[in-house]
Amino acid sequence: MKVRLLFILVAFAVPSLLKATHIIGGELYYTSLGNDQYDVTLKIYRDCGPSNTNGTGFDPTVEIGVFDASGGYLFSEFFNFPGASNVPVLLNNPCLTAPPSICVEVAEYVGTILLPSGTGGYTLAYKRCCRTPSILNLNQPGNQGLTCTVDVPDVSLTGANSSPRFNGYPPIALCATQAMSFDHSATDPDGDVLVYELAEPFQGASAINPLPSPPLGPPYGPVFWGAGYSLANMINGAPGLSINASTGLGQLTPTLIGSFVVGVRVKEFRNGQLLSQVMRDLRFDVVSCQVTVVSAIQQQSTFCSGLTVSMVNQGTGNFFHWDFGVSGITSDTSDLAAPTYTYPDTGTYTATLIANPGWPCADTSTGTFSVFPPLAVNFVAPDITCADAQPITLTATGNFTTAANIAWDLGAQGTAPQLNAPVLQVSYAQPGAFAVSIDVTDFGCSGSFTDSVIVHPNPVVSYTVDTVGCVPLEVLFANGSTAWTSMRYAWDLGDGTTSTDAQPLHTYGTPGLYDVSLTVMTDSGCVDTVSLVRPGLVRVWPQPLAQGWAEPEEATVLDPVITFHDASIDAVSVLFEVDGVQYDQPAFTHIFEGAGQFEALLIATSGLGCSDTTRITVFIKDHLFFAPNVFTPNEDGINDVWGPSVIGARLYDLAVYDRWGQQVFHSTDPSASWSGEGYPQGAYTYKAWLSEFGALEKEYVGIVSLVR
Repeated sequence: MKVRLLFILVAFAVPSLLKATHIIGGELYYTSLGNDQYDVTLKIYRDCGPSNTNGTGFDPTVEIGVFDASGGYLFSEFFNFPGASNVPVLLNNPCLTAPPSICVEVAEYVGTILLPSGTGGYTLAYKRCCRTPSILNLNQPGNQGLTCTVDVPDVSLTGANSSPRFNGYPPIALCATQAMSFDHSATDPDGDVLVYELAEPFQGASAINPLPSPPLGPPYGPVFWGAGYSLANMINGAPGLSINASTGLGQLTPTLIGSFVVGVRVKEFRNGQLLSQVMRDLRFDVVSCQVTVVSAIQQQSTFCSGLTVSMVNQGTGNFFHWDFGVSGITSDTSDLAAPTYTYPDTGTYTATLIANPGWPCADTSTGTFSVFPPLAVNFVAPDITCADAQPITLTATGNFTTAANIAWDLGAQGTAPQLNAPVLQVSYAQPGAFAVSIDVTDFGCSGSFTDSVIVHPNPVVSYTVDTVGCVPLEVLFANGSTAWTSMRYAWDLGDGTTSTDAQPLHTYGTPGLYDVSLTVMTDSGCVDTVSLVRPGLVRVWPQPLAQGWAEPEEATVLDPVITFHDASIDAVSVLFEVDGVQYDQPAFTHIFEGAGQFEALLIATSGLGCSDTTRITVFIKDHLFFAPNVFTPNEDGINDVWGPSVIGARLYDLAVYDRWGQQVFHSTDPSASWSGEGYPQGAYTYKAWLSEFGALEKEYVGIVSLVR
């Protein structure tokens, strides 16, 4: 997005020794060093851009005239050219960019001057010509120069004093038709009170004598204003130029393109007495400019490189704001021009870049990033595999999805049902070492891996078992032994039991710690005997006996109260669960809410954590049924639905019919209700069939009125 604005260019320059038409600003101040010594600084600004057509530069030396309290000339001091530096183009509106042709240089001539006290004070002055002829608010500006001057009070009357000095550079660019502000604040080394005002710049040397030596003494007259311009209207503006007397903050909305001379003065007061004042004489150039603020993100070119992405900002602007597009969080932002961000997970994200956020010239762009880690394709082949243990399982691993394109190469002798799956069942006709490779393509990225699969004829003994439990402990010994040919097995299960089964299932009936061993024997091919002993493999803990009773075992829904008792053996704690309620007491009373057959689960636990369970069955007989005869579904929260109240029904079936015998509602849930939604006001017939525990079945028929 391109934004076209106007800006004000403030350019400063110093003329050459003989012909200088581009000196456009200056200021003079001093610092007390004590013992009547003063460091004096003269700042001169000049234009170093293309508009400086006659190539004027800074003077090799400057002459500072010293005058007494009456304005009489005393002597001059000469300061050598110290070199120049560029003045930064600082704009208070980030929508502006000064043209590359803007060039402003400043030179600070510094020297030490001895000013004895007791003389009534001094005036320091520097005079030069000439100003730029194109200045609009001066009469014949090409024949007018500038005077930089400052007063030094008598130390014997006021005490040591250092003059104020402006803090920053004068403004280089401002916007026409835009409300602009610029800082002309100053600092006083002595902490004196500072007051700011607009002031008429002083007239300087003429084109006839551009560098008078010695400079003329005070008083100094103001510049010659052009028609319509004055101290009250130094530059065209709406509102016009103003300055805050306390802060030095200037404000202006310029309305006319051109060059204008402006003066800003800072006064210092101590105990209400004016000690000194420093004038900043400067020039504004109001011109048109074009500014481009563009947001542009370099689109992704590298994929599957991890979760960290280095964002490439191809836009232009003064400041930026990134949102990396992670949903559900607000911390995925950065104000760096070109940040690096680590995404929390793989996926596709849309990043947003705002150039100059919050300003009218802001521009926004987006970029899509698919973030995935490197594929890191791999598979682990068994170190040794016997021929008769095939097929060999090869599992591909890596950072790829189920949508990946997978291709295996097993070599000339390898076979598998399919070669494009992540898990393969691979078989080889003969033992040996075989090269296996896998290629994976996912997210537009490719990865490959190659390793060897070895088929070895030696037998391997292996078994697994769930080794800890309570008596009686049933253990399945999972035999993982492999060999090239058939094998025979000899198990010793540690409690005097042996087995020749491949995977014996054995129950340990006595608590204890048991050693287990397996010997694998092959009679042909790889003839070998291999044993594996695992001491203390099986640990069997003693088990409690859960038992209890209910009193009474039968009750009715009119008095559904049952007391349960624990009678477990070798238990340190018991837990009953009755009708969804848990009790951890050895005896308790429970009230049932309906009829039927109920079971109470009793869990008895020993001190070693073993447990036993049993169930106690009780019966609650009879049932209760009540159906309202009217309901009003008017959404007032009162009597909006209709349904019978049912207690003790084991089997239940309810149907509602309209006056033509059409079924309008049906349920087998005793807690369900009919809303009447979609049916007119009137009488409806209901039929309910239910039975309690046992074969008894009852039917209820009635009328319910729907009233709206």
